[in-house]
Amino acid sequence: MPLVQVREKAQITIPSKIRKALSIKEGDYLEAEVEDNKIVLIPKILVDKASSVTLSEKGEEMLKEALEDVKKGRVKKFKNVEELIDDLHK
Repeated sequence: MPLVQVREKAQITIPSKIRKALSIKEGDYLEAEVEDNKIVLIPKILVDKASSVTLSEKGEEMLKEALEDVKKGRVKKFKNVEELIDDLHK
């Protein structure tokens, strides 16, 4: 596991192997959290307010439910798209 040194102004460099694995590029945004005395960096995508989408009331309810499922870990992970499609047909 590569070591990272904290530099001036608390800057760090994410090792290239990790950046490549997560497709992190210069200018990308990361959310920083503390979990169990560890720093966790989560890649994020920002959406311009001008291009935001307005959902119907039903869409808002579905989104809220989906986000709650993610927070509670009620999600499935798939190795590839084919696995996902097979699961959808069950």
